Parts: sequence; C-alpha cells; structure tokens
Amino acid sequence: MNRPPLPPESFSRRTPTFQFPKSLLRPLLRRVTAMKDRGWLPAVPLEQHVVICGFPRSGTTLFQLMLEGCVEELGCHGRERRALDLATCGRRGHSVLLSKRPKDLFLIPEIREFYAPRGVRVQFILLHRDPRGVLTSRHFSRPAEYYLSVEEWRHYFAHWNWHRHDADVLSISYEELVQNPERVEQRVLKFTGWQARWSFQDFVKHVPPGFDARALNTLRELDPSRLKAWGEEQHRERLVQLLRELPELPQCLTEMGLEPSDDWLRQLPWDVTSRLAA
Repeated sequence: MNRPPLPPESFSRRTPTFQFPKSLLRPLLRRVTAMKDRGWLPAVPLEQHVVICGFPRSGTTLFQLMLEGCVEELGCHGRERRALDLATCGRRGHSVLLSKRPKDLFLIPEIREFYAPRGVRVQFILLHRDPRGVLTSRHFSRPAEYYLSVEEWRHYFAHWNWHRHDADVLSISYEELVQNPERVEQRVLKFTGWQARWSFQDFVKHVPPGFDARALNTLRELDPSRLKAWGEEQHRERLVQLLRELPELPQCLTEMGLEPSDDWLRQLPWDVTSRLAA
C-alpha cells in the first residue's frame, strides 16, 4: 500500500520533561523491570499492551474511562501515561496493560521495536475526530484558548493517516464512540480479545476511584447532539481562521469520511464565503 510522506520528525521526537526524582530513578527502574520480564524477580509476565493514542481532544480520555471501568483484568493507571515509560519502568502486576497518551501516535515504531523481542503482543487504538471539532475544542489547562494549532493538527493527521490501516491498529472515531458505543465495544473486544464486565454505554456508572477525568471538562452521559458544536456562533471566527490556514480542510473531511462534498460550507447559519473574502 502506498503511503503519504510523513512530516519532519522534529515535532514527534520532543525530549521528555525532566521530572525529579523520577528522571533520576528511571535507569534503575528500567533494570528492575527488565529483571522482572526475564523472570529473575517476582512479577506477573506481561502478555499484552494496548496503547490508546491519536488526536488530542478526540475522546482518548473518554475511551480510556470506558475501558478502565467496563473491561475485566486490566493493568490501568487512571491518567495519562507514556507507553514506553510503562513498558520499560512500569509495574508488572497484570498480564494485560492499558495506557493512554495521544502523542504516543508518534512513537508507534519505537513501541513495536521494544516489544518485538519480548513476545508481548502490542496493539494500538487510534482515536480520531472531525477536525472542526478538534480545532474548536478547549482543555481545562487552557480554558480561554483553543487547544490545538493547525500546524500540530497536520502532524497528527499525517501520522494517523500513515498508521490507521496497520494490522495491529484499530482506528475509532469520536463520532462513532458517542453515537454507537455498542458497536465500538464489539469492535474493541474482537480486536483485543477482552471481556467486558459492563456495557460501554454505562461507563458513567462505573468510574474507577481516582480516575483523572479533568480532560472531559465535565463527566456526563454521551451526548450526540454536541457533535456539531463547532458550527455555533461562538466558533465563527475560529472556523474562518481554520479555512484560511488549513485550505485542505474540505478535502481532509472527505478523506476521513465525514463530508461527501463541501456543501457543509453553504449550510452554516452564517456566511463564511464573505468572511473569507474580507
């Protein structure tokens, strides 16, 4: 299969932030974990690691919550963790490990390379979302700003587009997750071989203690009526800006199966054409 070229690697290979004392202890933790994986120290042998990654603001935290609350016997952490940190330094208390971090999309080859000689099955679940929704979304850490820039989104799109058809990858859209969680549940269980204790639809009833749900802004039931919130008046100037900075947006929407044409531009409650010409 012919693949499009990837963007420069400088974006995807950012140096991790130094964290005291974890950064100083990491070499020791790696040695201990390696000894556990070789059976030299007591531990549960790791058999499978499922990595949730993909676009920021595309439902990765929501999906992590569904899995941690509704699936049996997972090694979970209730917050965002680097897959390679858990692979090299993580505890070995479960045979199946789950991690979530959107930027791990850029590290899929390295994660595969780490596990290849160890006999651990690694799989990736990529979350994606309508770019109009991603690029008009805000995060609790910066509530007054839009979270993702156009440049960053392009990098995520290129890497998602590169990996989404790989054999060890399952790509799930935020729209499908919100509108049809039952179908997503079936796809995930078939892909991973897991069993569910409760339906993904009922995730709000099974939030694990201590789960970090801040990225959800508010913990609530699934609401498909908000999927097109990007078209609201409050985002008008942002959407005009996106169409200027991201002229390929209509084409990307078609490639992602979200819009069959650019008719959506003429269906907005306000005139975007005149704003672009201004």
